[in-house]
Amino acid sequence: MIRRTGHSAVLRTFRLNRAAFAGPVTRCYSSEIENLKRATDSGEADNSAGVTGVIDLQKQREILVYFNDRYPLSISNTFVKHIVKLAWAGFRGPFDDKTQESKLWEISNTLKNPLPQGTKILEFIPFKRDGGAFAKFNVPPGTTGDELLGMIQLNIKVNEEKNSKGIWARVNGLFWSKSPTTFPVKGTPWIEDLRRIPSSQLKVKFEGPSLTEEELFLLFRRYGAIQEIVPFSATDGFAKVIFTRVRPAISAKNCLTGLSLNKGKTVLHIQFIPMKKVSWIRDAIVNHQRISIPIILALLATFAVLIFDPIREFFIETKITHRYSLRNYKDTYVVRLLLWPYYVLSNWLDEGYDYIEKHVERKLGVQCDEVTEKSVTRAGTPVMVEETSSLWNEREEKSKQLKLWILENINTFIVVRGPKGAGKEEFVLDHTLLADNELKEKILYVNCDVLVKSRSENALLKNTASQLGYFPLFTWTNNISQFIDLGLQGLTGQKSGLSESKETQLKNMFLLTTQAIRNINGKEYKKYKSAVERMQKRIKRQSSTETSPALAPVGSEASIEELKAPEFDVSREDVFLREHPEVKPIIVINRFHGKSANKDNDYIYNMISEWSALLIQGNLAHVIFITSDIGSVLRLNTYLPNNVFKTITLSDASSTSAKLFVMNQLKGKNLVNPDIVEDCVEPLGGRMLDLQAYVRRLNSGESPDVALDEMVTQAAEQVTTFFLNANQEVNPDNTWTTSQVWYLVKKLAKNDTIEFGEIMSSPFFKNPNSSIATLSALEKFDLITLERDKGVLVKIHIGRPLFKSAFSSLVDDVSLYKLYESEFITNLMSFENAKVAKIEDELTKLRGFSNFGTRVNYLSDKLDASTDKLVSLEKEYKDVLALDPDASCKASSSSSRFSLKLF
Repeated sequence: MIRRTGHSAVLRTFRLNRAAFAGPVTRCYSSEIENLKRATDSGEADNSAGVTGVIDLQKQREILVYFNDRYPLSISNTFVKHIVKLAWAGFRGPFDDKTQESKLWEISNTLKNPLPQGTKILEFIPFKRDGGAFAKFNVPPGTTGDELLGMIQLNIKVNEEKNSKGIWARVNGLFWSKSPTTFPVKGTPWIEDLRRIPSSQLKVKFEGPSLTEEELFLLFRRYGAIQEIVPFSATDGFAKVIFTRVRPAISAKNCLTGLSLNKGKTVLHIQFIPMKKVSWIRDAIVNHQRISIPIILALLATFAVLIFDPIREFFIETKITHRYSLRNYKDTYVVRLLLWPYYVLSNWLDEGYDYIEKHVERKLGVQCDEVTEKSVTRAGTPVMVEETSSLWNEREEKSKQLKLWILENINTFIVVRGPKGAGKEEFVLDHTLLADNELKEKILYVNCDVLVKSRSENALLKNTASQLGYFPLFTWTNNISQFIDLGLQGLTGQKSGLSESKETQLKNMFLLTTQAIRNINGKEYKKYKSAVERMQKRIKRQSSTETSPALAPVGSEASIEELKAPEFDVSREDVFLREHPEVKPIIVINRFHGKSANKDNDYIYNMISEWSALLIQGNLAHVIFITSDIGSVLRLNTYLPNNVFKTITLSDASSTSAKLFVMNQLKGKNLVNPDIVEDCVEPLGGRMLDLQAYVRRLNSGESPDVALDEMVTQAAEQVTTFFLNANQEVNPDNTWTTSQVWYLVKKLAKNDTIEFGEIMSSPFFKNPNSSIATLSALEKFDLITLERDKGVLVKIHIGRPLFKSAFSSLVDDVSLYKLYESEFITNLMSFENAKVAKIEDELTKLRGFSNFGTRVNYLSDKLDASTDKLVSLEKEYKDVLALDPDASCKASSSSSRFSLKLF
């Protein structure tokens, strides 16, 4: 009873309120707007609704109808929307105003239910922001506005039912409605183009008494489903009507705003409530930083890997295969045709220079330098074609051996060794790999010096990326990631893990290069597989034709199985790579050393060694190391301990080739006596760097004798500065002593080769392990060259041919000879004195024991021999100090023969 009574009271109140405004609904302008429009219309040329925002309407002879769903709904208030709108403005498509007006007339005035004669659209007012349009119809005589409105709504409804039949029409209606909805305009619409985005929430302000929820529901429900109604409150000053969708809210706002109720006591003013942008993702990120930030960083890292790694692999593959290199297309017809104007112009310029030279010769009687061969430049070093061929003909057999090792595909871990300036890089690249049509297609060249000598972390990453073809590389992310780590550690107490060390980044580069090499091999395997499958299909077709019973000869005893062709099986990828080594890329690593002067980047050698071992063990590529350091082999043994490296050792050119090279370089020069030049070339040997330096000196105007003397003097200064006067405290790599170097200098000044067993008799090389370490250090710095037989050191050679003359000049210089020889003899005397002291100490301990007579006699003989040596050394020491610096050093050299024979 209580509930029913309450319910009746509510209904009774609703009926009373409804009766209060159930009288005739009038549509009128508010007096203020009406007076203002009349005042401002005078003297204006354009008084349309698009300018004033108010639609002129004669209430008895015209009706105003709102059509929804005519234009795409604007749901954005950004700058991009206006740019798109400007681009769309020039396109007269289905959303053109004239097109929309004609379509509305077609669906409003149908053949089955035509509008009264004389009806027409007086004015079409598009409202594109809200996606609809207003249409003003005239009411013909004999028809009321309600009748005309009913006919229009009926036609619109029939058109809607027609377009909603069928599955395709229903699916299309979910995205775009071809049939509009129609509502009569009961209020005073405000045609404004303010930047107010339509929303499903309406703010209803009341000018006068407010309406209840029931009254608001009665007014607004006809336009669409309502989700919530918030009644008027004095705090907010308005009521709120929330629709389930946006377009019903638009229709309600445009049709009811300005509506006057309760005999003009209440006027509605309706506006859109801006939608508050609630971002759950943003709130989750801000409120849960310890969880969200690592997730975001992980997603960014994943995105970077998925996007950029394939791009980088593509560029690395391009670097290895030289797919887009102009060198591969320079001999094609198209490129030669494009470069033909350049060649013609270049020939004209050369002919002009030749004419000028000949003219100068005729006028001045001076013969200009003539160079008949073309100069080829590589790494800034000029090389003549003719003499280059003569030099490299001597290494033809070694080049064939290198190719054979690559094609054998048995542990293709090759080390090319040789002294500095021996042309190791040219031998491997120009005269072996690039000269072969199969091997030159896939070559990756890595210069270790460029990587190790990088001064900063970013420079190291850039140089490595340039060597490997790794692109794109974002070095600036390192600095940003460090700042991010610092900030996150302050906020959350933990690092993001986004920043990586340079070692990790370099390792990732090499791993990606490995993957690119796998892709190259995989593509070659796919080509092979496709070729075998095509061959199988072709053989199968041929065999089916040949073994057909209809084609078999009558009386043939061969069975059909005997006539079938053999099948070719497709090999696995690893088997294919072993059988076809020419398809694998060749990695050339130049200037690989056992130890770097830059200790901060010394780990690069280990990283390259590990990467190379991975390529060899995975049968992915051939690896060729070019080095002049014996210690590099020891480093490589760490990563491939069970493999024997294939080594090619390059020596200097022969004397004949060296002389030919110098004479061809000096062709056309007015030399006084070419025989003098040939004699001066003999001390230089076949070292290419020394020969080129000698040619440059001759071209600068020095005579052959002076040029040779200057080079010998510089070499002697290099020996004294870096070897004889080296301080181990300043450079820990100097593991030798001055006496050890001076002993080798005197020996090698007389002989080109020293037996290793011979120097073991010297007290300076008594310990084999330390002696080999010292000799290896001297070999690293190119003072000597060690010769090994089956891994055992047997001989010692001069490091550079020019050092032979330098050693002789040091020994012949009396001042230097006195300095180093006196120190050498002093050290020998120290050895003997230490030996004598040790013998005397042991004899003292054996005094009084009669059972050790044999031992005493042995020690006595050793003591006498050491004493004789000391006497001879003291005499020799005095003779050395008595040498006259102005005299020749031959006598002093002969006087020192005894000490050399003695030790």
